[in-house]
Amino acid sequence: MLPAIDAIFREMDAKSARARELSDLVADLEAYWGKSIDEAANDEHARYVMLKEELAAALQAVNEAAIRLTGLGCELKDPNRGLVDFYAYVNGDLVYLCWQRGEKDVAFWHTLEAGFPGRRPLLK
Repeated sequence: MLPAIDAIFREMDAKSARARELSDLVADLEAYWGKSIDEAANDEHARYVMLKEELAAALQAVNEAAIRLTGLGCELKDPNRGLVDFYAYVNGDLVYLCWQRGEKDVAFWHTLEAGFPGRRPLLK
């Protein structure tokens, strides 16, 4: 399952990077043209609309990827770090198993309240 999760994070990274680029382009057009960018007569209006549509699609793709993670039983904690938690029982207590990109296996857990700083190794 970890390869599938990592693939989803790679997709999120690419779509998020594209969304940032598009957001910058949209902001530049808005800063330069002001409210006139919304007018069809503006030479850049069609490009502006296209960029906004592409931005919305990129953001939607990121959201859909996050939903796919949930469908795999993950709780997305930090998309930038590639951090997810999974519910599990350790010593009879409900906890989170914790994994982040770059880790070979799920090897840590923490209480539901502790979060990432409270991570403990599964095996001692």
